[in-house]
Amino acid sequence: MPGQKLLITGINGRIGRILHEPLSARYAVTGCDLVGPFSSSIFPLDIRGENQVLDFFNTHGPFPLVVHLAADPRVEAPWEKVLAHNIRGTRNLYHAARLHGTRRIVFASSNHVTGAQEGFPPRLHLKDNPETISREDPLRPDSWYGVSKAFGEALARYYYERWEMRSICLRIGSVLADDDPTGSPRHRRTWLSHRDLVQLTQKSLQADVGFGIYYGVSDNDGRFWSLRNARGELGYQPQDNAADR
Repeated sequence: MPGQKLLITGINGRIGRILHEPLSARYAVTGCDLVGPFSSSIFPLDIRGENQVLDFFNTHGPFPLVVHLAADPRVEAPWEKVLAHNIRGTRNLYHAARLHGTRRIVFASSNHVTGAQEGFPPRLHLKDNPETISREDPLRPDSWYGVSKAFGEALARYYYERWEMRSICLRIGSVLADDDPTGSPRHRRTWLSHRDLVQLTQKSLQADVGFGIYYGVSDNDGRFWSLRNARGELGYQPQDNAADR
């Protein structure tokens, strides 16, 4: 039987669709999104509006656990879209969650918070052997989108320090609709398989960690993001390697 109540924002997006069924086997999942389809457990919500988010938590909450995916996912998204959806929307979500007693949020951050390590056009992705990067390395956003995800990490840290609301920030790699990394040399390094995504999210919901930042990537040959702290602190054991495909 499903256990604790879990809210997944952005549940109708790519990552939300991958997580919905497996997490529903363990949790009582409620979903929300800006676009349908909607159902008896998936509701429309525009996180850009503070009052709308508060009303949603009043009506459907409380939610001890939240997986926050809702955002404009486009790396090339313009500033106004990023500001409204990814920055203001994430703040609205954290604000309502705190007021309604949420204990943990798994925040979908992004590898783009350090994406400038890979350069900018016309020299993007041209390094043969990028240096391994970990959470200890400085932020190097590659876009307004990357900046917005760095804001989300800082916001999560603030809510943990100020109100002890726990957060796990996952710097997600390349999650592909067809789960096939073989079409791109970069994806062979940055792929996060669907089953590794599910495992990493489940571990993040269960881990005894107050606040942490972790890269979400499968155990690919040539990957340049460190998994050391995800293995040690979350118990993440990726099952897939793009080299085996």
